[in-house]
Amino acid sequence: MRMRVRQLVINSYWLHTQYPEPSPKTGMATRTLYNEIGYPLTVQTATFAPNVSSNIHNHGTWGVVAVLKGREKHTFWKRVDDPQFPNKIEMVGEKIIKAGEIISFTPHAIHQVTAIGNEPAFSFTMYGDTQPRSRFIFDTTKHTAKPF
Repeated sequence: MRMRVRQLVINSYWLHTQYPEPSPKTGMATRTLYNEIGYPLTVQTATFAPNVSSNIHNHGTWGVVAVLKGREKHTFWKRVDDPQFPNKIEMVGEKIIKAGEIISFTPHAIHQVTAIGNEPAFSFTMYGDTQPRSRFIFDTTKHTAKPF
């Protein structure tokens, strides 16, 4: 998948024209390019204004992210085995991805995306079957996970 995404990113001018301006209210925007009911694939572009972060979340499926412009910091988390707090997570690492780089993740991945630097971060994202019942936003203070 990563090889095919790289081919698409390098060879598709139209993809670079799908840049959604970040919302003045949230500092982020997404544009869905493909999402067909009953077919396990979602394709989007996403833009984050400088220093804006997503919630800590999972996708509950595989994913591929190709940064087209700017830089993104992906902070990764994992669930902690704690019977009192089954949704407790802890940070396990960070990776900075710049324009031209691609990252992929598994269905169990939990991450947070932050645009770093002075320009917005613009990325192409592709996900497998994104079932609402498997997507969550995590709260590291309350140790909770609520539906995305």
